[in-house]
Amino acid sequence: MTGADPAGFAMAALTACAAAIPDVIVINPKRHDDAWEESARLWTMLIGDPSTRKSVIIRIAARPINAVDRSMAQRYERERQDYEELSAEDRRSRERPKKRRLRVEDTTIEAAQEIMKDSPDGVISIQDEMGGWLGGMDRYTGNRGGLKERAFWLQAWYGGPYAYDRVSRGSAVIPNLSACLLGGIQPEPLRALAAAAVDDGLLQRCCPVVLRRATVDRDEPTDPVTGKYNDLILSLREARPPRPGNPFVALGSTATMLRFDDEAQEIRNELERKHEKLASLEAVSKKLAAHVQKYGSIFARLCVVFHCVEHTGQELPAVITADTAGRVAKFLHEFLLPHAVEFYAGILGLSDDHERLTAVAGYILAHCLKRITNRDVQRGDRSMRGLTRRDTDRVFEQLDALGWISRDPGRPQGWRPSDPPRWVVNPEVHRLFQERAQVEASRRLSAREAIAEVLRS
Repeated sequence: MTGADPAGFAMAALTACAAAIPDVIVINPKRHDDAWEESARLWTMLIGDPSTRKSVIIRIAARPINAVDRSMAQRYERERQDYEELSAEDRRSRERPKKRRLRVEDTTIEAAQEIMKDSPDGVISIQDEMGGWLGGMDRYTGNRGGLKERAFWLQAWYGGPYAYDRVSRGSAVIPNLSACLLGGIQPEPLRALAAAAVDDGLLQRCCPVVLRRATVDRDEPTDPVTGKYNDLILSLREARPPRPGNPFVALGSTATMLRFDDEAQEIRNELERKHEKLASLEAVSKKLAAHVQKYGSIFARLCVVFHCVEHTGQELPAVITADTAGRVAKFLHEFLLPHAVEFYAGILGLSDDHERLTAVAGYILAHCLKRITNRDVQRGDRSMRGLTRRDTDRVFEQLDALGWISRDPGRPQGWRPSDPPRWVVNPEVHRLFQERAQVEASRRLSAREAIAEVLRS
């Protein structure tokens, strides 16, 4: 009804579900590694111009989260009042009420620490404008302030105990520093922030969803699925881990952690092999490779979410089946991965030299080149001129990694050891990109005609 991209709603709702699931529900992704544990903790970044209605998506997805947070605040207020009415002697024998929260928004890390100290089930950070959240950290990267904030939120992605010691605030241990993240940001600010930020992997922990332009808003009755979604969030908040001895726990086991069955474990193993191959894209984009390397954790976390949603309102089985793992694997590779590639290729640029790489690739297609040298590049269009020998070599190495070209073993007459290498273009490139070559040639012709028209006027 809002006209916003359903992909944004899907991932925002999934993140809200993850936030609602208490962190006591944990999965051991491996059979023989009890040290690796994952809870339902997701970071989602909706990317798009104002026309995509990111804020609307976030607001609608967060409504039941806000309702739970208000309910928790009201309960705390009642408990606080009851506590304050006790006599001094009775207060000494009773623990002060804890101010549990589910949602944080505009907060310093000091305030977030105080909230998380009483919220061991985890919180969700809602950032309608992630530019301010990211920029606030990156503004101080020259001193300890920004780096400290980034380290705090990186720890919140992992979860687990966290201790702080301050002269003014004293010392405390947070049982579980854990936060989901749901935010929106426009492409241009994100590109600038990514270029200027410390490359510590914080951005790569987000699941990017690149939104398409919204369609016309329609004034229609509320879909019944909205009420079901709200009920789901409330139900997930009450979810508890499997109890020892329940019929769904593996025979002979007393563990309450979730596990994969044999077929699901094989699906996870196969994904690990695929992710290892995808991580070899580091030659093209280090940031994309770093993001893919987080897929092992993201897959396990998504499995927890899907498993809890499928059994909401029931006693939670301790075993995640191949059916669930298979659907999560499909969601990861057919939905999240294409969005990640679109983000890193289209917004950040697939490689560190994306514009140069694109220009050289387009030049090869437009001129149907069978061989290419440094001199060809330097004679190319305006975006390719002025490249140094080192710049050109880097572009050629990336095209080689992509299978577009290979080093020419032959040596022409008069060759000298100091001469730059020559490259042979893979014939498959022209076959596979025949239509693209025609478009590229047409684009370059149109550009020349447009320039000529300006010069004539």
